[in-house]
Amino acid sequence: MKMVKICLFGLLIFMIGCAGSTNFTSAKVYYYKNKDYAKAESFAKLAIQDEPQNWEAYLILALALAQQEKYAEAADAFKKAKELAPENKKKIVSDNQRSFFVTNYNKGISANTMMDYQKAAEFFEKAVAVDPENPKGYINLGVAYSKLKQHDKSLEAFKKAIEVDSTSVEAVEAWRNLGITYQANGDYENAAKAFAKVAELAPDDYDGHFSLGDMYFQMGDRQEALESYLKAAEIKGDDAALQYQIGACYFTLKKYKEAGQAFQMAAALSRDKDPDLYKDALFNLGVSYLKMQDYDAAITTLKRVLAIEETSEVHEMLGAAYGKKGMKEEAIKEFERAKELSGK
Repeated sequence: MKMVKICLFGLLIFMIGCAGSTNFTSAKVYYYKNKDYAKAESFAKLAIQDEPQNWEAYLILALALAQQEKYAEAADAFKKAKELAPENKKKIVSDNQRSFFVTNYNKGISANTMMDYQKAAEFFEKAVAVDPENPKGYINLGVAYSKLKQHDKSLEAFKKAIEVDSTSVEAVEAWRNLGITYQANGDYENAAKAFAKVAELAPDDYDGHFSLGDMYFQMGDRQEALESYLKAAEIKGDDAALQYQIGACYFTLKKYKEAGQAFQMAAALSRDKDPDLYKDALFNLGVSYLKMQDYDAAITTLKRVLAIEETSEVHEMLGAAYGKKGMKEEAIKEFERAKELSGK
């Protein structure tokens, strides 16, 4: 799963003017000069009673609450301050709110780097509490919970990220991580919906199309899987694992020529890089040749597999190829060896 990084900004201190009630002035003094945030909170609340439309009083209240880590209350105060502030002052509110978000967010990133996922989750919880409209916080909160194997909380966080923002670059990662979490839970249908959204929002996203294909494959819909895999291949066709999956789809759709071509490419791409995939691709290539009635190619290919690893399945397929070619003695020999290896 991917975490989304952002840059750190320092806390923006906005020195508010002298206008307002005595309570408002006291709130400023306790916040900026005395750094007594509890008293600043109390006087800011009194100032708001004096002047309910004073956006600056709401800002002081939000800052005082945030300094005490009363983040959910602070978020409400920031929101009210932003609503009441003149257009040319709204950024002041947003920047101050963002500073508290970023402080906790980056502490979460650091904790994640140290693999302290519980601490990371705690910091990301604080980040989203103080700024519940920032999807990046929810994405990384979901990743932290995923690392902790708390999948219900992970799903909740990713869903919240999408609820906040369903179409941006960050949303792509939210949809992707949501899909990964559903997949880990064995919920392939919902995982497919999430990966489909990745593919829709980012048409050139290779992983999105590949993952969508995997979900359709898991659900047994080989035609839909094939279409997604082929879209992935248009973006990056030199992936051995992708070509293997394409071959598997074609094979189950009884398009053996196309299956053979994909398995052949998978074998070529995985040779000297992924021995297990190379062996499996060769075996399925041999079986594809057998289905295409190209028995010589099947025999040659299956012998190459035997040179890597001797299994009953390979001997059985080789025996079938010899039998189809009319080479009965060789076929019997292979079937007997298959039975010997299988213990039957």
